[in-house]
Amino acid sequence: MEWVADLALFFGLLVAMMLSGMPVAFGFITLNIVGLYLYLGVGSLSLLATSSFSSIGQFSLIPIPLFILMGELLLRTGLAGKTVEAVDQWIGRLPGRLSLSSVGGGTLFGALSGASMASVAMLGSTLVPEMAKRGYKPEMSVSSILAGGGLAVLIPPSALGVLLGALAKVSIAELLLAGILPGILLASMYFIYFAVRAKLQPHLAPPYNAPSTTLGQKLYTLLTVSPLLALIVVVTGFIFLGIATPSESAAMGVIATLIVAALYGRLTFDALKKALMSTMTTSSMMLLVIVGSTGFGQLLAASGATSSLVAWVSALVIAPILLVIVMQGIVLLLGCFIDTISIMLISIPVFMPIIIQLGIDPIWFCILILVQLELAGITPPFGVLLFVMKGVQQHLKVSEIYRAALPIVLIQVVLVAILMIFPQIVTTLPELIRN
Repeated sequence: MEWVADLALFFGLLVAMMLSGMPVAFGFITLNIVGLYLYLGVGSLSLLATSSFSSIGQFSLIPIPLFILMGELLLRTGLAGKTVEAVDQWIGRLPGRLSLSSVGGGTLFGALSGASMASVAMLGSTLVPEMAKRGYKPEMSVSSILAGGGLAVLIPPSALGVLLGALAKVSIAELLLAGILPGILLASMYFIYFAVRAKLQPHLAPPYNAPSTTLGQKLYTLLTVSPLLALIVVVTGFIFLGIATPSESAAMGVIATLIVAALYGRLTFDALKKALMSTMTTSSMMLLVIVGSTGFGQLLAASGATSSLVAWVSALVIAPILLVIVMQGIVLLLGCFIDTISIMLISIPVFMPIIIQLGIDPIWFCILILVQLELAGITPPFGVLLFVMKGVQQHLKVSEIYRAALPIVLIQVVLVAILMIFPQIVTTLPELIRN
């Protein structure tokens, strides 16, 4: 089985480059150049250059920088905080009010921006001090912020979802819409968990006499954030109704965000400059990731590893659902040690040919992978959202953040089980736009 030795060689070299500190995208590109040269000769390098350009010169990838820019504009202009304030007004005096505000604010901000790191940074810097003042223990405060922030991975617009769709070569519009119902279900599970836990263990989230809010005040708060809520319609609603493609909706979303920021008087030159610079940095990294993934796929094909692996898996006497579980287990295990972008680069070129060969719905599978990637962001010891949380709240111990993440991990595992038992939760909305 020569292809097994080839795969072992590829991944061994990849691990070595990662351990050397080389940026992930550059590590993949280096491996691609060396591998193609060895298997196909020096002439294959022109093929790599051509495929690199074609892999990122696609209209379907335009939403990546635009969704990132939307999130950066909302964060830099301070509009993101208004979403949390609005949610807090409507929650009232439920047990664990601030934890529920964190989940609700994260859900709303996720629907506006799709940026999980920005969401955790915003929620962590604004809500953790207030929670600490109210006597909330890190088990509740940090846990709810990690939960609310991570929702941005599933709920459209999701830049990570667009990237996954591009790598897996599936419909980005269908993939974005497929994440809506699972995202709402996950948010509901979080609400129930934090409300019940705050009721059963009030010492973790002490009740306090929040000022009463009349219906008129709530409606006024809703009115003040209505321009922000309109962004959700512009981005997600237009895709669902078939009025615009994801790229067109993303462009309209950026324009609408600029208008809304100007209406609130928050659109300053400094905020715009920081948002653009951060967007360019993040977008460049993601596009390099796509170049690396495309070349890695070519390398696997050139060596014969892809076709051999697909043939070997197809010959196995094993239920396809068990293979899906094994693949998710691999992604979850990788999430304990490396970042989400690296996980996609390693797994998607290997997994997707197998999924297609087995006749499994690729959109459903990609949503399961998105949930696992969301888990990767909060899985100890190296979940990136854990370090974002530590960065915005330096006084918290790493052990406290790790403990707070564990219940969220378990809830997401339950979500995966539900989506596997009831796949129609994922497939319903994509089927509507197909029809």
